[in-house]
Amino acid sequence: MNSSLGILLAEDDDADVFLLKRAFAHAEIQNPLYVAHNGQEAIDYLAGVGNFANRTEYPLPSLVILDLKMPKCSGMQVLQWLRSQPVLHCLPVIILSSSTHRHDIERAYRLGANAFVAKPASTEARDQLSRYIKGFWLQFNEPPMLATEGLEAARKLHAQEDINRIFL
Repeated sequence: MNSSLGILLAEDDDADVFLLKRAFAHAEIQNPLYVAHNGQEAIDYLAGVGNFANRTEYPLPSLVILDLKMPKCSGMQVLQWLRSQPVLHCLPVIILSSSTHRHDIERAYRLGANAFVAKPASTEARDQLSRYIKGFWLQFNEPPMLATEGLEAARKLHAQEDINRIFL
């Protein structure tokens, strides 16, 4: 597990942010956790614009945890934007939502979510979810190149894939 790889949490509810941070601490997740408090802030962070232009201070994450109901821009809109970005489209995204409506679940998967999880109600369930995130997403899962080697390496790979698609 590379504990230097960051996680972006897009969540507007401060109580949910606090509870997830506490559950991460219980699971001994040492990866940096960056928080976007609305959908537009999440897009700005991922795009590296405005307050998030300094990639040393705000590096690309290896995992995005995304709430659906946020101000300025919904989680669905963030997900749709993310999947439309040629270099960023492969970032793993977990939807963590209080909604369990079938329409939301199906739409999130159609837009490219890697997982859809209902927000746990109890401390034990949040701790268990955090252990699962640590075990699967942070230990066993191989993150995309842009999270491990940087944006420029991912851009070069993407450009090479485009060349291969044209000529091969």
